[in-house]
Amino acid sequence: MRLSRVLRSPFLFCLLALCCRGEGHTDVSEIAAGKKDEVYGDLDLSARNDEPTTADSKAINFGVTPWGDPAKMRVAYQPLAAYLSDKLKSRVRLIIVQEYRELVTDLRRGIVQIASFSPGAYADALDERIDKDSDYVASAQLGGKNYYRGIILAREEFADLAALKNRSFAFVETGSSSGYKYPLALFLNKGIDPYRHFSKIYFLGSHPNVVEAVVGGKVDAGATWDGYIQENYPQNPPGVRVILKTDPIPYDAIVVSKRKRAPTAANLRKILVSLKADSLSKAGEKILNNQIGFPYSGYVVHSPRIYDIVRQTGRAVGNYRKPAEAPNE
Repeated sequence: MRLSRVLRSPFLFCLLALCCRGEGHTDVSEIAAGKKDEVYGDLDLSARNDEPTTADSKAINFGVTPWGDPAKMRVAYQPLAAYLSDKLKSRVRLIIVQEYRELVTDLRRGIVQIASFSPGAYADALDERIDKDSDYVASAQLGGKNYYRGIILAREEFADLAALKNRSFAFVETGSSSGYKYPLALFLNKGIDPYRHFSKIYFLGSHPNVVEAVVGGKVDAGATWDGYIQENYPQNPPGVRVILKTDPIPYDAIVVSKRKRAPTAANLRKILVSLKADSLSKAGEKILNNQIGFPYSGYVVHSPRIYDIVRQTGRAVGNYRKPAEAPNE
């Protein structure tokens, strides 16, 4: 990706922050697949299952960034949490945080001891020196691959970006690599300012919300990751097409807190890298079960520097500022 060209673009100044509503102040809940409170992340605290309590202060809390529907994610990750409980000889409780940035705060405050960061969130965390508070453990893999791609999904009547001029577009949120950072860098590399090109832009909070909004015809196109489509639409979603793909993006990073209550990085690393796609728990339950929505087939150890490309992309798009005369304000 030619980031130097991105940085020289006249559009670039600072990060997009909020979605605009367009004429008539369209309610995001009208186009999102999830509920309005899920779109904005204003979930009830009980949605983060089993918050720490004084009565059970020795439990290990496992936080995950909210790349999908929180309820489905809890189902998907629970077998892994149970397996870690058995291996670490301590109760591991799952917490799906409400927003991408929240996991950094929870790790620093000691609310979570193990954290699974999406690549964009981990890149941002590294820029904030999260390595002072945590140790890198491993990265996710899928089918032996260490990378995935962001994709631009559009209604089938739109063959390319040019055809999407003055149409609506949905991102996930600004902390998402495939749902925002890489697609934005892709657009800017092509000389396209999304706020000038699209009539309306929405931030829908999760990949399912974006995909279902496009499939349902509520927006004309959106940014997501290829793994979500492969898992949920093996025959491709009806009435839509993939018109662009981003550069490769490394999968999620697992880290552990440096605080006393957390397991050591070496111990957790040994546990995670020993897992295979067909590994079973003592109860005979599949641990990494894609049939219930778990997105990965194993873990591998890299250097944290594998995320440098994500950091570079994030910094490039971080200089972007939507134009003051943006037509969808």
